[in-house]
Amino acid sequence: MKKKPKFRINLITGIVFITVIASVVMVIKGIMIQPVIAANNQKAAQITEDIDYENQRIKEIDDVMQKAGTDEYIEKVAREKLGMIKADEIVFIDISGQ
Repeated sequence: MKKKPKFRINLITGIVFITVIASVVMVIKGIMIQPVIAANNQKAAQITEDIDYENQRIKEIDDVMQKAGTDEYIEKVAREKLGMIKADEIVFIDISGQ
C-alpha cells in the first residue's frame, strides 16, 4: 500500500478548511444583509404605490384638460367657483339657515 505524502494531506486539509471558513463567512454576511434587503423591498413597494398614485393624478389632469375647452366645463366653473348665473335665471337664497 502506498502512503500518501504528508504534504498532500496537509494541502487537502487546508483547502477544506478555507472552503468551510469562506462558506461560514458568506452565510453570516447573508444573514446580516437581510434587514437591508427588507428595508429596500419596503421602499420599492412605497415607490411603486407612489407611482400608481401619480399616474392616477396624471390621468385625472388629462381628463380635466380635455374638458377645459368645452362650453359645459366653462359654465360649470363659472357657476361653482365664481357664483355666476345666466341672464334669464332667478336665484333663490334660503335665509332660514336650515
